[in-house]
Amino acid sequence: MLLLRHEAVQEAMQSAQVIDALERMLSRPGAGMLALPPRLTVEDERGGFLRLMPVIASDTGYAGFKAMNLHPAYGVRYMIAMIALANGELAALLDADWITAYRTAATAAIAVRHLKPRAAQTLAVIGSGTQARALLDAVSRVLAPRRVLVYSPTAANRERFAAEMAARLGVSIEAAASAEEATRDAGVVLSAYRAKSTPLIHAAMVRPGALVCGISSVRPRHREVDVSLWEASRVVVDDLAHVRESGDGRAAAERGLCGEENVCELWRVLRDASLGRRSEDERVLFKSVGTAEQDIALAALVIERATARGLGEQLGEFPALRPIQSESDRARLCGNPR
Repeated sequence: MLLLRHEAVQEAMQSAQVIDALERMLSRPGAGMLALPPRLTVEDERGGFLRLMPVIASDTGYAGFKAMNLHPAYGVRYMIAMIALANGELAALLDADWITAYRTAATAAIAVRHLKPRAAQTLAVIGSGTQARALLDAVSRVLAPRRVLVYSPTAANRERFAAEMAARLGVSIEAAASAEEATRDAGVVLSAYRAKSTPLIHAAMVRPGALVCGISSVRPRHREVDVSLWEASRVVVDDLAHVRESGDGRAAAERGLCGEENVCELWRVLRDASLGRRSEDERVLFKSVGTAEQDIALAALVIERATARGLGEQLGEFPALRPIQSESDRARLCGNPR
């Protein structure tokens, strides 16, 4: 079993073409290659939670799961377990902090590549934390805006974000005094803030033709985009079943706006562009909650690159194998005639 700590994951992915590789893996070329059940979240009385996200992704060669746990006094931890479909071995355990931030950001960048308006010279960022930085970094690889505005509630945080990301990306970034000021003229709006119970982004804040990428509202009681934006937009999601579990998805479902007839999943747009943006004046909302499919796809890339570079720690076989005792069952299950 390969153990990949946070530093090894980051080193493995330096200069990697993550967005292109992830797009190929998320376009789902083979039917029946993906089993993606609902995530399981267990909460405790202190405000913490444990979330498990399982998946079988046959086209990657892995099954696995991501586990994340939040302790309200200390923070959150992420881990991914990768199981080789070829033999059932636990192939790797990965620190998933970088993967969690970048898989969401890279998926949004894929959406921007396919759903942005032609004239997207101004970009707005809502949020100034780790996820907002990863999101702007990823999107800057598929879009070259002339101007970026950032808003978060704390002035010092948004000003620090503007200065640091401008130096990093070589683009003009300004701190905006309000979300409305940031989004007013933006062709693309990137929302990556700590969502609470009241939505921040409304249709009246977004100009016709703009693309809004919302990745903040994941849990059932959290809201990010108002239903007015959902009503006024072409809606594309990363995974409809998982989006319906979010606060935004539930609010849209109450209005009859979260069905297959009016929401399209991103993988379908990747295979048929006519299912995405239909005009330059149409608002488009890309709503993403992050899935184990994205985690496993990116983790598979990390393992491939880490192995090629000799990164990580080999810990031997774990856990112990309890073999199948019946030779007839072994032959039947493995497809080996006796």
